[in-house]
Amino acid sequence: MIITKSERKYMAKNLKVLLIDDSTIILTVMSEVLSTVPCVSSIKTSSAPVQALQTIEEFKPDVLLLDINMPGKNGIEVLKEVKENYPEVKVIMLTNHSTEYYRNTCFNIGAYQFIDKANEFDKIAPIMEKISTETGGILNAN
Repeated sequence: MIITKSERKYMAKNLKVLLIDDSTIILTVMSEVLSTVPCVSSIKTSSAPVQALQTIEEFKPDVLLLDINMPGKNGIEVLKEVKENYPEVKVIMLTNHSTEYYRNTCFNIGAYQFIDKANEFDKIAPIMEKISTETGGILNAN
């Protein structure tokens, strides 16, 4: 069966997105960006990486946008915990440190995507649309 692009829109999932970053500016800007994406149905923000798993358990997000460099617990540690406990959650790493080392480390752990906060905010909407319409068990509309 072939599914056209217009049919995929109707099959797209409304995504629940959790954003964890220690910067209130980034939380505000990213929330504004995400609120313009049609497939995003709800957004929750947190500046507490140490409570990430509890927040995921309560909110049950489809997508986690996660900063790498945070006090208390860094994003790479959180990524490891999330992939061990909630492997179905798509994790998009956010950073100002977009070196190959960080990219490779995150992808090896299981990150879905890696975004440089300095200049790649425009990638957020297309990534969300892609996640929303992927066939890996995400086709059922909410």
